Amino acid sequence: MSNDAVVRLPQAVVERLEQEARRLGISLEEYVLELVLRDLDPPERAKEYIEASKYLLGQAREGLEKT
Repeated sequence: MSNDAVVRLPQAVVERLEQEARRLGISLEEYVLELVLRDLDPPERAKEYIEASKYLLGQAREGLEKT
């Protein structure tokens, strides 16, 4: 995954997604990713989770370098 995407949603939808993510004990990003990927077949889903994990790890590294 090399590009970020911005998705604009109504504030009420964002609040509902945040509420559900908190209930599940995961981040909003994790919850949205789960929703997006849940209908993929298992091998494709696993592949996308791996790519997402690599991307998030890269973002974390960048954040640590800035501090």
